[in-house]
Amino acid sequence: MSDTEQQERLVRWAYGIQWSALVFPPAILASLVYLLLIRNRVTNPDIYSHLRWQLATCVTTFALIPIGLILLVIGLSGVNTDAVVSIFSTFALVGLGTLFPLWFIYRLIRGAIRFSKELPMENMFS
Repeated sequence: MSDTEQQERLVRWAYGIQWSALVFPPAILASLVYLLLIRNRVTNPDIYSHLRWQLATCVTTFALIPIGLILLVIGLSGVNTDAVVSIFSTFALVGLGTLFPLWFIYRLIRGAIRFSKELPMENMFS
């Protein structure tokens, strides 16, 4: 097996772990750990662009978790439920809870399609 094939295999496993996070959400943590462990083994720039794409997905996911928890605490804190902050946080949490899975699936599908066509990821935040 060539070096490029080994690198593709490593990144393919990372995509697989991220797909499993749809069924078992804690797998996103396993994905992050795996990506951090393999990032020095991937040297091909096109393949490495997929690794960066996956890392950006994981980091964004972990950045949104505390935001969601803060919104949940504010929305359910027993503060005056007619208060603007309570209403806003509830709507923001519902929006985040609705849009996040769609964004996550988009990232997985877009990355997997480009990876299967052997195309690099041109912009990790698009």
